Amino acid sequence: MSSRTLMKKLIRRKAPLIRRKAPLISIVTPIYNEEENVQELYRELQKLMQNEKKYNFEIIAVEHGSSDTSLEKLIKLHKKDRRLKILQLSKNFGNADAGIAAGLVFAKGDAVAIMMADLQESPQVVSRFLRKWEQGYEIVYGIIKKRADSSFARKIMSLAYYKILNLVTGNLFPPNVADFRLMDKKVYQTINNMPERNKFLRGMTIWTGFKQIGIPYERLPRFAGTPKADFATALKVAINGIFSFSYLPLRLITLLGIAVSLLSFFMIVVQLILLALYGRVTPGQTTIVILISFFFGVLFLILGIIGEYLSRIYDEVKQRPTYIVKNKIGL
Repeated sequence: MSSRTLMKKLIRRKAPLIRRKAPLISIVTPIYNEEENVQELYRELQKLMQNEKKYNFEIIAVEHGSSDTSLEKLIKLHKKDRRLKILQLSKNFGNADAGIAAGLVFAKGDAVAIMMADLQESPQVVSRFLRKWEQGYEIVYGIIKKRADSSFARKIMSLAYYKILNLVTGNLFPPNVADFRLMDKKVYQTINNMPERNKFLRGMTIWTGFKQIGIPYERLPRFAGTPKADFATALKVAINGIFSFSYLPLRLITLLGIAVSLLSFFMIVVQLILLALYGRVTPGQTTIVILISFFFGVLFLILGIIGEYLSRIYDEVKQRPTYIVKNKIGL
């Protein structure tokens, strides 16, 4: 046996066996008064983790100051399974985006999946997200193709909203896109570095421009409990999406000003013609009242749009945090 062959054998014996560490997937889910869903959510996530054996998982439950027993149930589950970690916020900060943003900051995964706790989004769909991630997509978002428990009016409003949203943002958003999604580490770290206060995460994610694809899925009926997002909350989120990604409302004010000026000029010309023909202007107290009411309505609409942008500037100047962490368990 040559010295070179002997040396190779010795190197093979001494060289440690290098095993590639399994990728870590973080699952971020905001929790607010979901005591009836916590246990079932964990069961469904267990199935996902058992099916995806080539991955390691961590579950980051972001508790929003619930008034029920959601936190207590989460703590019990954490004691049984250390993969479940709890981020407790000091209060509810208005919508799910604040909780999701907090969870993204504490996530350590090579990719992160975002889902709600009401089980309208099946955790098993995350497996489909992972297949696309393995193909090189850095953002995989869910597209709702069917809403199981939405009324006809809600479906129409949702359709109209996305039409308006895409009209003012230059078709930035796919129709019926949901917060349910998976993002590569480079994506959610980029979002973590965006310091804006009024976050619209589904828009921020798409805006980053990373390679992305949509996966259609059916939104299931809520497993238990009542929806936490009422009409006012949904409207606030919808308005936030428009004003966060478009300057068109401000530009419409300019167009409106031009249109009103042209209308006023036209009316002046008409009145002068009537004066020349009949020696008097057209009597019309009703017309005057209608015009004054119309212009005051336009004026307040303009002030409202400007105020919406000013309030956002004010939020950015104050630099208050979008969430406050009260307690960390397992993180």
